[in-house]
Amino acid sequence: MASGGGAEAHLDSPLWKESRMRGDRGHERESSTRVGMRSEEERLQTFQNWPTDAPVSPAELARAGFHYLGYGDTVQCFCCDGILRHWVHGDTPRGEHERHFPACGLMMGREVGNVPLGSPDSVDGQLLSQLQRLTVDEQVLSGQAVYPEMESQDSRLSSYQNWPPGAPVQPDALARAGFFYTGHGDNVKCFFCDGGLRNWEPGDDPWQEHAKWFPQCEYLLQSRGREYVSNVQQSYFNMNESVGGSPSSTAGNITSVRSDLSPEEQLRQLQEERTCKVCMDKLVSMVFIPCGHLVVCTDCAASLRHCPICRAVIRGSVRAFMS
Repeated sequence: MASGGGAEAHLDSPLWKESRMRGDRGHERESSTRVGMRSEEERLQTFQNWPTDAPVSPAELARAGFHYLGYGDTVQCFCCDGILRHWVHGDTPRGEHERHFPACGLMMGREVGNVPLGSPDSVDGQLLSQLQRLTVDEQVLSGQAVYPEMESQDSRLSSYQNWPPGAPVQPDALARAGFFYTGHGDNVKCFFCDGGLRNWEPGDDPWQEHAKWFPQCEYLLQSRGREYVSNVQQSYFNMNESVGGSPSSTAGNITSVRSDLSPEEQLRQLQEERTCKVCMDKLVSMVFIPCGHLVVCTDCAASLRHCPICRAVIRGSVRAFMS
């Protein structure tokens, strides 16, 4: 946490005062999740495992548009996709929402489809969300995936013909965990959720890495179960906090700052922020794991080993859709 206090925005750079990121999984099913989270009741339901010692309540967070992502105290707005974490005493969800994401339609009072708790529409919203979740389950059972041609383990295994011989993780273990080889370095992708991982190290377990970075993958959940994924998430989060110390000592010290720029200047700045920092031509589209920086396009991301902003080793990446 920066000395100025307040919840920390997930994208650790002053450039990202407004999150435009869409999609942690990189495919169309996310629109269903977003629509479902328009209901305050549905958002509130996501906080079942919210930390009991957290300084802000689930009711306040859900009312301010946030739903729980299932790890630590990290929440996301259904409208602007802004992500906040590391809450401290004195924070108010709406206040932090407005501070970090001032252009969010919900915060600006626009009609964004929000269904408040107790609204006559909330029942319809709940039914819609249940139908959407049923659709996702049916997609799992019927084999609907981002890369259906890689649905069988044999197909995924056959993609590893040119896998680096010195790589510390074996192709059969990766294929079992849903990953196929992209043909570049040690980059792999999940056939179902499109999550990408690379820079494997000795001792890495493909299933654990899958659960660590892409906990909502339906193939993962069906194969290993929600309890397994939850345990991996909890273990990783606890380890990350103990190693990194207090939030104020991490790379997340830099938080987004309220801007007094004119609308024209904000638009120009946003256009600059959306441009790939490597080729300076295409739009940014890949979020690096674990640092969370969104600064390069898909083509340039494949050749990078370290984040050009913070120099952190890139362990994986997810596609972000710009709205």
